[in-house]
Amino acid sequence: MDLTALHKGQIAEIKCIKEGCPYEVKQRLLDLGFVAEANIRIQNISPLGDPIAYEIHRTLICLRHDDARYVQIEIKEGNDNE
Repeated sequence: MDLTALHKGQIAEIKCIKEGCPYEVKQRLLDLGFVAEANIRIQNISPLGDPIAYEIHRTLICLRHDDARYVQIEIKEGNDNE
């Protein structure tokens, strides 16, 4: 599943950047820390739902839905459902 499927209160592990992601977008995501095995969670959702602020490596990063769909995740067991 991709990052757009993550709900507030869930914690996920990044698996990879999907094939088909434009090179510039992939490079930007990697530079921001969207690397395999990193934990990620939603910190805040904008009033209109896009962009979303994600916490990754103890840093907040806002990402648009169009870019988030390229991040492959796996929801971890034992999520704290806030």
